Amino acid sequence: MKNAPREKKKATVAFSAIALLVLVAFIAVMLGVAKAPIVVVMLFSWLVMIPFALYLGYNLVEIEKAALDLIRPAVGVMALMIAVGGMVSIWLSAGTVPSMIYWGLKIISPGAFLLVAFVVTSIVSLPTGTSWGTVATVGVAMMGVGIGLGLPAGIVAGAIISGAYFGNGFSPVSDAPLMLSSVLNIKVWDHIKHMSLTTGIAWVLSAVLFGVIGIRYAGAAMDLGSINELTATLDSLFHISPVTLIPMAVVLVMMITRFSALLSILVGSVVGVLVSVLYQGFDLAAVVGYMNTGFSIQCDNAIISSLLNRGGFASMYELVAIIIGSLGVGGILKGTGMLDVLISSMGKSLKSIRSLTVATAIASFITTAMVGTYYFCMTFVGTLMPPLYKKAGYTPENPGRIINNIANCLVAFLPWNAGALYMSSQLGVPIKDFVPFIFFNIIVIVVDLIFGFFGIGAKRYTPEEMAEFAREEAAQTAAAQTAVQTE
Repeated sequence: MKNAPREKKKATVAFSAIALLVLVAFIAVMLGVAKAPIVVVMLFSWLVMIPFALYLGYNLVEIEKAALDLIRPAVGVMALMIAVGGMVSIWLSAGTVPSMIYWGLKIISPGAFLLVAFVVTSIVSLPTGTSWGTVATVGVAMMGVGIGLGLPAGIVAGAIISGAYFGNGFSPVSDAPLMLSSVLNIKVWDHIKHMSLTTGIAWVLSAVLFGVIGIRYAGAAMDLGSINELTATLDSLFHISPVTLIPMAVVLVMMITRFSALLSILVGSVVGVLVSVLYQGFDLAAVVGYMNTGFSIQCDNAIISSLLNRGGFASMYELVAIIIGSLGVGGILKGTGMLDVLISSMGKSLKSIRSLTVATAIASFITTAMVGTYYFCMTFVGTLMPPLYKKAGYTPENPGRIINNIANCLVAFLPWNAGALYMSSQLGVPIKDFVPFIFFNIIVIVVDLIFGFFGIGAKRYTPEEMAEFAREEAAQTAAAQTAVQTE
């Protein structure tokens, strides 16, 4: 019988490494050569791992169970992602995001354009959680103003991209933190909180650099025509006032007071619906529809249309499918013992926070560079490293911070990556010209590695938790030995 239990073989380090290399090669070829969508690649990666699992003696039912065992704990996060999609659309119709964009554009000063470009794109990327959307909209407008000022295109692009990636890696509504927190099996708010110090330091240092560099252009005259057009369009479409920030304030207060992220977002969405209907004047049926399919509004300004027409539950379906595919692959690796073998072989030499930090960084650099997408890096390294940190007494937030920022920020430097190519095409600047000026992406990785290497701000398990882990491990070992004796 195909699904009858069979004697299992223990995976060796060499066998597991070969399986992993085949998996990486498959993903790289499918993404780089076949140009297949990442969601298709990750789901079909299951089929790549099945022959290896069959060789080890696992039947198809057991393989499927292994995949699903790693997916089940992430169901809550997937629900959160879908809720976030709905919330984004409501924040758009309520005028929350438009107001933030409006005020950000209003603070532009000729004497500090680079700094302001960085700040504005940071402001826009934080509530939207998208680097691509930020660059394609406000970023394009900023690029035009910067060029009009006579600033070097590479520096302007660097400021824009830096601000865009700040939100992409740090926003609680961005796919990167949401996905990684699901892999690490931690709350997204805890993940964001642990990254806040290093991310904050990197942001401030980046702002200082852009401010200092921008001083030399302080005397330039600036054509505010394109910026004024954007703000005028927003002002004509929405009521711009602090009232629009109420939905965001509700979410932040609930999260800070330790309500669950899902409940906070759902309540914030309801408040957003009220603001959309009672303050902005939208039809209730239309607003409810926006939650599902995304906000949609017609205007003559293509940049504003591109920025505002987004969100909805449907916008997250593909990401959820990617996570299911990614976690399923990780589940097969883990359930068949291949991942445990790799962890054990690495664990013999990785016992200090310094060695763990270096190993996490190297693994993140290699997987991101080889595959060219942070999804695989977050899935593989995010599954591989936490058990090693746990043995040393450190929580999953520690590798999570390093993985998040390396995987998220490194892609902008890779000429073969869609992210870098997209930034280049949208801003009209060669990759080699803006790479030296993506200060935030560079600094946040460096700061993370320094903090990790020296254990600064490292989060540890309590002695009681470590003792409980030891008892659980002893019980599992005893159960395994009993099962072997019974056979």
